[in-house]
Amino acid sequence: MIRVRVQHHPSRAHLLPKLLGDLKPLRTEVIEHESDPPSPWAGYQRCLENIPKCDHLLILQDDVELAKGFVPAVRQIAKAKPDTPVCLFLSRIPRDVSAKADRAYKEKQRYVVVPWRTFLPVVAVLWPRHKAIEFAEWTEANPQLPGQRQPRSDDAMGGMWKMRTKQYVLATVPSIVEHPDREPSTVGRMAQWGKDKNRVAHIFAAHADRFDWS
Repeated sequence: MIRVRVQHHPSRAHLLPKLLGDLKPLRTEVIEHESDPPSPWAGYQRCLENIPKCDHLLILQDDVELAKGFVPAVRQIAKAKPDTPVCLFLSRIPRDVSAKADRAYKEKQRYVVVPWRTFLPVVAVLWPRHKAIEFAEWTEANPQLPGQRQPRSDDAMGGMWKMRTKQYVLATVPSIVEHPDREPSTVGRMAQWGKDKNRVAHIFAAHADRFDWS
C-alpha cells in the first residue's frame, strides 16, 4: 500500500485541487508548513513525522505535475523496488546522473543509480516506509550540515544522509513527475517559467503507463 504526503506551502493552495485529483485513488495527506526564514527542510521533516502504516510513503512537492497514468506506474515501481528509495523526478543536475539517464533512456533502461556523493532530489521520492523512518531517525541524530547550524535545504539533508550512510537510491528514467518551475520558490527565488533547466525534469514521460517499470 502506498500513502502520499504533499509538502505544501499555504501560498500555493491554488495548486492542490488538480494535484490531489491526479493522485486519486491513493490515500493522500497535505502537510502544510511555513516559517520565517523559509525552510523547505523543516517542511520535509514534517512529512517524515508519525509515518502511517504502509509499504511505501510517497512525498512530493505541491508545485509538481504528474504524468498521465502516474498511479499505475508508481504502483509498479513500488512493487519492483520494495526496499529502495526511488526519485520520480530528475533534473539536469546532478550532471553525472542526468548523463547516465541519457544513456539509460537510449538503451530503454528504466532506472539509474543516484551516487552517494550527490544531493538527493526530493521533489518527488517514493520511500519504502522503513527507509523513510531510517532517514528521519538519522536526521534527528545528525541535525546539522557542515557549516550550517540550521540547514534549510531538503535536497542537501537527503544527500548528506545518502553519503554518510552509503544508501542505494535510484531515479526513474524518464521522470514521471515534472517540476514546471512556474511558482515562486518558497525560499524567495522568482519563478523562471520552466526556463531553468536545473529545476525542470531532464527527461519527462508525458504518459508514465506506457513504460514497463518492472
